[in-house]
Amino acid sequence: MFFYNIINRNDKVHRTLCMVLAGIVLALCLAAAPSEVRAADASMLPMYRRAVDFPRGDLSRLADVVRRAQDGEEITIGFLGGSITEGRGAANIQDCYVSQVYKWWYDTFPQSKVNVINAGLGGTSSYLGVHRVGDEILSHDPDLVFIEFAVNDTLEKTCTNSYENLIRKILLSESDPALVLLFAAKETGESAEEAEAELGRYYELPMISYKKAVLPEVEAGSFAWYEIAEDIVHPNNRGHSIFAGLITAYLEEILSKLDEIRIDEGRLQRYELPEPLTPQIYQDAHIENAATLTPDAEIGYGVYDFNYHFMDNWYALEDGAYLSFEVEAANIGILYQRTEEGTFGQYDIYIDGGFVRTLDGNFVKSDGTETEAQELYTSPDGERAAHVITIVKNPASVNVDFVIIGLLVS
Repeated sequence: MFFYNIINRNDKVHRTLCMVLAGIVLALCLAAAPSEVRAADASMLPMYRRAVDFPRGDLSRLADVVRRAQDGEEITIGFLGGSITEGRGAANIQDCYVSQVYKWWYDTFPQSKVNVINAGLGGTSSYLGVHRVGDEILSHDPDLVFIEFAVNDTLEKTCTNSYENLIRKILLSESDPALVLLFAAKETGESAEEAEAELGRYYELPMISYKKAVLPEVEAGSFAWYEIAEDIVHPNNRGHSIFAGLITAYLEEILSKLDEIRIDEGRLQRYELPEPLTPQIYQDAHIENAATLTPDAEIGYGVYDFNYHFMDNWYALEDGAYLSFEVEAANIGILYQRTEEGTFGQYDIYIDGGFVRTLDGNFVKSDGTETEAQELYTSPDGERAAHVITIVKNPASVNVDFVIIGLLVS
């Protein structure tokens, strides 16, 4: 989708221009956008009350953002998540929940310039999210950030660790943004909400659960899952409107109670967070690509903008293609492209001469995604050191093509 993918380039001037264009595109969509579901809609109230059935948390930053928008200040809002945030399932760009939430801000605060950054990327978890958030969200000095990874995160240690790192990285970033946690779910109820909400309680964050809102309605027969979704995961237009309605109802409640909400001035700037519950190994996490990292050895690779979301990918074009890098890091992962067509090859990864794993450039649509992130190495003592990463075609691979989007480094 044009309006948010164009801001992911490395060039700062290009980013600024793209952000302006993004606002123009969204503004052009407003006339066609469906009305957002408001808290006053009686049918929404039971869903809304369940959706926000969490400890209230500290609302200082969020209330301050709403107050500043009311006063006519410019506001920048970032959304980071997977395919639901990207807009999958919505018929058009203006129908996705992010656009509808933007419309609420636009309509509610006409005196304020509102910028929205949609950094949703299908099939990705908070492990990739914590590596993306710096360039794609925090570099724009957001005032408010929404994150949604409950569908794509698992209960494995890596996701819990990356999710907490992501929370802390956002709260401690230079623009001191408010942070709201969103939780979607599959038709089966499968979701990482419980683990993520536990972290939300610990950090006293606002939280909104689409799962709590809609699944009881499905069980009660108020509507069927297929009436609000295009498949077992992705909301359709109606589902996106419900998700947006839950968020805007929450914001309206904040707006209506601005005079009653106690704002802790100490929370408006960087404050001392509670002790982390997991290792803080991703605080400087970022992505190195062909524009920022020069291989020590390279045979048979070209550099292309193959992935629609990320620029400057390495593309293996010849049999015997070989790449080798030296990076200084405590943690190393890889982001690579996969295809449903079965035309990509399998490549072996070595770190410091030791075999780590084989990456398959092919996937089955019902069991995978095209943009795949894999953790490769974590330092046992947390110390940064120089490591050599080597990528070579597996001897048994029939196909040659393989796309490395970047290295995930921290």
